[in-house]
Amino acid sequence: MRGIFEEADLICAEVRGLSHDDIHLHARSKKYGKLSTGQMVMVSPYLVKRQKQHFHHLEEHGIDLIIGCNGLIWVGEHVKVKDEMEYQVNLTEPAHKKEEKNDTRREYICRAANAIRLLSTLGFSITLEVIKGVVDLSQSLNLEIHDMLGSEFCVLVAEKEAERRSSNKRKQ
Repeated sequence: MRGIFEEADLICAEVRGLSHDDIHLHARSKKYGKLSTGQMVMVSPYLVKRQKQHFHHLEEHGIDLIIGCNGLIWVGEHVKVKDEMEYQVNLTEPAHKKEEKNDTRREYICRAANAIRLLSTLGFSITLEVIKGVVDLSQSLNLEIHDMLGSEFCVLVAEKEAERRSSNKRKQ
């Protein structure tokens, strides 16, 4: 294991077994492995509901969300295995377009991480849909990323969540 990873690396793997001095990890596919270029956000585990799918790829933004039942949530760049043809195609893309994409992707990563922090502060359940709703709201208001954690936006998100819950009750 030390030949593959270094201490303090963030990895994503399934725990397959525990013994008194060992932990057995299993990486079933390429979606598991070392996590880089993103943010790890810690929330109280009770805020994360068990779902059918905990790995989410947001194609339109080029990021991945891993919402762990243990309260650890990873927001980072989407990692995909590149074949030679795809690598050659990306080499021909102008440098300024790549930088624009990366800046937009980093901004969305920061917005999503702040949305998770805000939802945690408010004590709301954390799901993909709610995270995307908070990010979309911040973008529609042209809010700076750091302002997402301010009290005014916090109140606005709480009001929107109250509206959403009351409309869900009416539907039932």
